[in-house]
Amino acid sequence: MRFEKLALLRIEAAMEDGMFDNLPGAGKPLPPIPEGDFMEHFGARLLKESGALPPEVNLKKEILTDAKAAAEMPEGEEREEALKLLNEKRMKLAMMMERR
Repeated sequence: MRFEKLALLRIEAAMEDGMFDNLPGAGKPLPPIPEGDFMEHFGARLLKESGALPPEVNLKKEILTDAKAAAEMPEGEEREEALKLLNEKRMKLAMMMERR
């Protein structure tokens, strides 16, 4: 028996037994596809769910959010300050990654 057929049979049996009923997120839309590297996001999600998310991941998320916000700001003092803080976060991330 081919693997695909065996897998389908097992899935159908599990469905009949109700093993897919009441799963978390049932009836809700799938989450949006994250920006950036998918595998990095997937690994980070696993670490987050297990309570072991390293600070570098949170800082990377902040940098992406801040960069997007700064790009949308009009030219001026506020944008310059946002870019300064963004560069400081990037430097901090680089130092954290270098220590690894």
